[in-house]
Amino acid sequence: MTQSIEPRRAVIPLAIGVCTIVGAMLAFGITKKTGILDPDLARRGAAAMLGLMLVVMGNYIPKLRLFQPAGEHTGASAVDRFAGWTFVVAGLAFVAVWLFAPIDKAMLASPMIGVAGFLVAFARWLAWGERAGGAASILPRPTPARTAIFILLVSLLWTFAIFFADTIWGDRVAQWMAMGLIIVIAAVAPFIVVAIRRASNP
Repeated sequence: MTQSIEPRRAVIPLAIGVCTIVGAMLAFGITKKTGILDPDLARRGAAAMLGLMLVVMGNYIPKLRLFQPAGEHTGASAVDRFAGWTFVVAGLAFVAVWLFAPIDKAMLASPMIGVAGFLVAFARWLAWGERAGGAASILPRPTPARTAIFILLVSLLWTFAIFFADTIWGDRVAQWMAMGLIIVIAAVAPFIVVAIRRASNP
């Protein structure tokens, strides 16, 4: 959770970590479909990977300086560190709920934990923006690396919303939301790849 790693050098390990977690999620899905693992156990494992992904991204937010604005503003690093730790704690809580709570309770509690992490980090950024002269003046400077992690965070937030919708409204709504996420990810995937390549080249 330090800023000792240059942003360009931090993108590659982040991408490897995210791809590894996604691969593990797919593996849990396959074992559920094939009957290798108990369906409930496979669901717990796949869901826990979402929390782990939030932990990984939280660890890299300070290194990628996600909230660094274009102008000179003091306090941006503190916001990055706060957001990073917030996502790490929320991700660990998400994993713990899926490992130890009954599945019906985990389906409801885990997305609330995830969304709460995002809201706390966003509130901290807004509070800093108000002290710095308004949120519009401290909008993060767009870079390929920050764009990539922002898209990943938004996708993860939408996944939490899908969990919540599945609990409240059932599979049909959740399936439509999941299809929408897949379509959006497929559309932006080329841009993510380009952003990672650009960020990894000095």
